[in-house]
Parts: sequence; structure tokens; C-alpha cells
Amino acid sequence: MTKDRNKESYGGVKNYFKDKRIQRIMIAVITVLVAYAIVLNGATPKKYKLKLGEKSEYDITAPRDIKNTILTEQNARRIAEAEAGDMKEIKNASIEVINKTVDFISFIEKYRKNADKKIRETLSTNDENYDSKALNIKKEEATNLNKELEKLEIVLSYDQVLFFVANATDEDIQNFGSLLRELVVDIMGQDVTEDNISQKIVQMQNSILTSNLKQELKNCGLLLSKYLIKPNRTINAEGTRAKKERIYELALNDPNNIVMVKKGDRILSKGDVVTEDKLKILEELNLLETTGKIDFSFAIGIFIIIFLISILLILYMNKFCRKVFNNRNDLILLSLLILIILITARMVFEISTLTIPIFLAAALISILLDLRLAIIVNFLLTISISIMTNGEIKFMILGAISGAFTAFIVSKTSYHRNSLSMGGLIIGIINVLIIISIDLIEKYPLKTIVYESIVVMLNGFLSIVLTIGLLPYLEVAFNIVTPIRLLELSNPNHPLLKRLLIEAPGTYHHSLMVGNLAEAGAEAVGGNALLARVAAYFHDIGKLKRPGFFMENQMDGNPHDKITANLSTLVITSHIHDGVEIAKRYRIPQVIRDIIIQHHGTTLVAYFYHKAKNVEKDDSVDEENFRYDGEKPSTKEAAVVMLADSVEAAVRSMPDKTEGKIEGFIRKIIKDKLDDGQLDQCNLTFKDLDNIAKAFMKVFGGYFHAREEYPDIKNKDNVSNNENDLKINEQNSNDSHEETNFRDTIEETKGQIAAHYNNKTHKEKSE
Repeated sequence: MTKDRNKESYGGVKNYFKDKRIQRIMIAVITVLVAYAIVLNGATPKKYKLKLGEKSEYDITAPRDIKNTILTEQNARRIAEAEAGDMKEIKNASIEVINKTVDFISFIEKYRKNADKKIRETLSTNDENYDSKALNIKKEEATNLNKELEKLEIVLSYDQVLFFVANATDEDIQNFGSLLRELVVDIMGQDVTEDNISQKIVQMQNSILTSNLKQELKNCGLLLSKYLIKPNRTINAEGTRAKKERIYELALNDPNNIVMVKKGDRILSKGDVVTEDKLKILEELNLLETTGKIDFSFAIGIFIIIFLISILLILYMNKFCRKVFNNRNDLILLSLLILIILITARMVFEISTLTIPIFLAAALISILLDLRLAIIVNFLLTISISIMTNGEIKFMILGAISGAFTAFIVSKTSYHRNSLSMGGLIIGIINVLIIISIDLIEKYPLKTIVYESIVVMLNGFLSIVLTIGLLPYLEVAFNIVTPIRLLELSNPNHPLLKRLLIEAPGTYHHSLMVGNLAEAGAEAVGGNALLARVAAYFHDIGKLKRPGFFMENQMDGNPHDKITANLSTLVITSHIHDGVEIAKRYRIPQVIRDIIIQHHGTTLVAYFYHKAKNVEKDDSVDEENFRYDGEKPSTKEAAVVMLADSVEAAVRSMPDKTEGKIEGFIRKIIKDKLDDGQLDQCNLTFKDLDNIAKAFMKVFGGYFHAREEYPDIKNKDNVSNNENDLKINEQNSNDSHEETNFRDTIEETKGQIAAHYNNKTHKEKSE
């Protein structure tokens, strides 16, 4: 019971994977994933092993624009530090400094007056040693003044204090005091902080030095500036920190302050010391082996692009290339070609993007599958590969334009390998023209133009050489017939055709005639004429197994006279299966093998059927035993070969081959095949059948054309000429009457065929 369930489960899974839609989905998924892996690997930059302070062994350029974060941060920090702090006023600081200055001048004036008063009160001008005594009084007051200044926290030398009391004039003191107050008021009206107080002191000192004061007063003023000027504002630590942080953030995002490394700029040159900012850039670009981090945004972006490209290709194929879309082998071939080009591009693009053989895909797809598909795949491959090349403009223009030209050129030259080689030369020339144009626009030097022209010329030519080399293997591997392969198969020196000529010469010549008919018929209905001709050459190769049993090869009697009708039928009908087996051994393409098995369909072997019924008097004759066990034609080409085969054999056996009789016979054969249901599975219309009959007639017209009859000339009986003329006219009259009868038969046959089709269409609509 369990085994049965396992078998059922296995069978269900097997049937599931046989579903064509599931197969298409699997092919698409595998192709997309592999293509994504290739493109991601190619687009991911190369990683380097570098350490801070070491010398670089590589020349490294930026694969994209990136910000130098460390230098940008340093610039922002410098700007923030240069910004003034958030200040708060020191209460009464300016007033205290001004008051101190006023007190200083007041004390000087006070002790000067005290000295003068004491001198007047205690000394007379007539006193001996008046000057000496007056000086002592002034020294005493200078000492008292110095004590007062110490209270003001002003430290001057005794000589300087004495100068104020003893030597300076009232005008000097007045000028000094006015200047001192003016400077102090001016400076203390500004923001004086711990950070800039030295600058303010210097400012005051410069003003004093440039004044008209005596040098002694200037010296005192220079010293006083250090004791008088004090900060009137102090830094608000909390506010300053917030302010500097705000300035820092603004500077980080200021475009004028941001240090950028542009795409293509040199990050490190060989021999450069790895600095902190360069190392940071490489880390952010994920170019360091030590980081090993995955750039998820980079990977996701590439996946989305590859996915959308794949969807676009699927939609295009579903709309315009349904034959390829619905064929598993064609889809596998398409996927294989896409992946081969992507892998090749990944391997060579680092050498030069101009060496990528993208033309190979366009050429092979155009020849093996479809021209329109080749153009769209070339365009999508160009986009995909450009991701790996970081949008290299030369490659994109070259791939898009020259790749499309390649698809058109090889589609026109695909009938001969020599023509393909010439096509490769033309593609190379187109490549050169494109590269020269781009280089002229970009102002490249002549040396670069010449070098790149040689590269793309070789790329185009070698791509076609590779195309020619790969074609035979791909044709065989995927059972695809190209015009080149069909022409090779139609060569009379083909081993199988040579065997047919030697071993079954009648069949050989019959096949040649069928080939001519099939080619004409296929052309008349828009089919593949070359395929029809070549298939006709091989359609009867099964007769090689028993050539003597077929009438066209019989020279010394008919072996069928010695065997029963059933056995004869078995021998005759087996030639289609024998033909398939022989075709397999000789690697004949599947599409031709299909025509071999279909060229008789399930038609009745009428001669032996009637022989069995009438001659052998066999009452148990079953018609099915006398039919071919092949397949009904499923394509236009197979149907045309079937009709050509039947028509050629029948017309060859006609005793009287006039045009009317031949045409009537052709249309009768076509009608018989139609009535027998042999044409039910191919998409031929009534108009197609009429065109096929006309095409056959053109071919037979060339073979069985009328010839002039040359009567015997007898000198002795001239009168007989009139009698002969009378007989000829009578014969022509009879032939004309018979010809008219056949024309009526033709029109009747046309009507019957039309009625058959109308009945068939009505029946299909009813169902």
C-alpha cells in the first residue's frame, strides 16, 4: 500500500515537472538567478589588502562618487571651533573697569595736589635746599599714591609713580587721563572675554603708542592696560556647546564644505601612504578585504534591474516570439547564450570593455531563433553588462548600435558560411566607425583612436568566426535547422544521399522531383521552402532498407507478386519508421525526422488493400491494417511534402501527360487527402491548397512541356499532307474536348474542397 502511494506521489511530481508552463518558469528562474550572480560579481569592486600607515601597492580609482567623511568632518570641526562662543555679560564688569580708571586718575591728581599744598605750607621759596625738601615731600606723596594704587590692584614702579607726582605737568596728567578714559570706555564697550582679552590689551597699547604723550606716560599706559582691561563677558558653556554642535552639523551638510571624491578620481596611487581618510573611503566603498561586509543596497538594486529586464524579455517573447516562448529547447538555448555572453563579459571586461563579444549573442540568436528576439536580447544584454562596466559609454553605444546591425546582417547572410565571414568584416567596419565617432567627440588622441579601432575591428570579426564555429554544435545539440545546415544537408555528397543514389536510384530521382515540388508549394503558402526541399530529399530514406520492394527501384520483377497483401503492406509502411531510425544514425535534425514520419500520415495503402479484398478474396480484411501508422502532418512543410510525394508518383505513372489532365489529377489527389482527414492538423487553408496546386503545375509545366512533332516527309505523296492536316485537326478537336472535360473536373474538385472546408468549419463551430 505504501509503495503504491509512493509511486503515485512520484508520478504526480514527475507529471508536475512535465508541465510546459512549469518548465518555462524553472528555466526563467534559473537564468535570472545565474545572470544576477554573474552581474553582481562583475559589478562588485575588487577588494584590496591595506593597512593604515602602509604604502599602497595598487593604483585605486573611485568606482563611484563618494564623500571623504574624515576630511569633511575635520573641515566642519574647524568651522565650528572658529565660531564665537555663546557669551553672557559679566555684571558691572565694564563699570568697574571705568571706575577703576577714574579712581586711578583721581588718585594721581589728589596726591599731586597734596604735595603742592604741603610744599606751599611748609616751605618758602627762599629756603635753603628748597628743591631738595620739595622733592622729599613729593616722594612722600608718591609713596602714599603707590599704596593707594596697590589697593586698586595696579602695580607701577616707584619711579613711574614718582613721575606722576613730581615730574608730570598738569597738562600731561590731563592729556593722559583723557586718553586713558577714552580708550577704556571704547574697549569696555566691546565684548571682552578671556579668549580675546589679550587682543583688546594690544589694541589699547597700540592706541597709546600712537598718541602724543610723553614716553614716560606711554610706558605707564602700556603697563596700566594690563591692569585696567578685564573681561566683561564670559562664555556660556552649555549654550556654546549647543551652538558649536549646530554649526558643525550645518558645515557637514554644506555642499561648499563637503570633500568629494569623484568617480574615476585616484584614491591611492602606488607608493602612497595609506592615511586615515583614504582608508575610510576604501572601507565605505567596500574595497577592503578586512571589512567583508555585504552591500545590501547595492545587491538589491542590481537584482531589481535584472528582474525587470527579465520581465521585459518574457513579455516581449510572449507577444512577438511565441514559437520560441513555447519551445523548451529554444528557451534553454536562449538562456544558455545569454549566460555565455554574461560569463564572457565578466571574464574580459577588466581588460577592456571593447573586447566583450556581445555581437556573438545577436548573431547566434538571429540565426538559430529569431531576428526580432536577437535585437531585443542584444539591447537588454547591453544594459546588463553596462552594470558590470560601471556604465562605460563606449561599450553601451557600441553594443546597442553594432549589436543590432549584427542581427540584421547575419540574418541576410545566413545561407552561406562565406557570406557570414563577409558579414563579420562589415560588422568590424561598423564598430570602427562608431569608435572613431565617439573618440572624436571626446577629443581622444590619434594613438588611442587607432588602438581602439583595431580592438573593435577584431572583436566584430572574431565574434562571427566564433558564431560559425559554434553553429554546428548548437544545431545538433538543440535540433535546430538553420539555412546553412539545410544547405549542407542538401549537398549531393551527403553520405545518406549518396547511399540513396547508389542503392535506390529510383527513389533518389523521385526525391529530387518531390523536392522541387515541395519547394514551390512551400513558397506558395509562405512556408520554409528550403526546409521543405531538404525534407523531401530525405523523406524516403527508409526505403534503403528494402529498396527492391519499391516500384521505382525494380528492374527484374516485382517481389510483391510472391507475397501476401498483408505482408506487402507491412513492408511498404515500415519505410517511414525505418527512415526515422536511419535519420537518427546520420544525425538528421528532428524537424526533418518529423516530416519523414508524417509524409504519409495515416493514409490507406489502397493497392494492397484492394488486392487483399478482390484478388486474395480475404473477407476478414480490416482497412486499419492497411494504413500507415505514422503521424498526420502538423506543419505546412510536412503537408506540402506529403502532397508533393503523392502527386509526383501519380503524375509519373500517367500515360498521357497533358496540362489539363495533370492539373485535374493533382487537384483530385489533394481532395482525396483532404477527405481522408490527413490535412486536419496543419494550418493550411483552402486558398493555400489552391496555391499549392498551381505551384505544382508550374513545376510540372517545366518537365512535361509540349514538344513539336516532326512528321515523316514523303516526296512521292504530297496529297497525303492534306489528309494528315485533316487528321491533326480532328485530333486537336478531340484533345480540346477532352481538355474541356478536365477543366470541368477541376472546377468540380474545387467546389468539393470548398464544401469540405465549409462543413468542417461549421462542425468545429458547433462543437
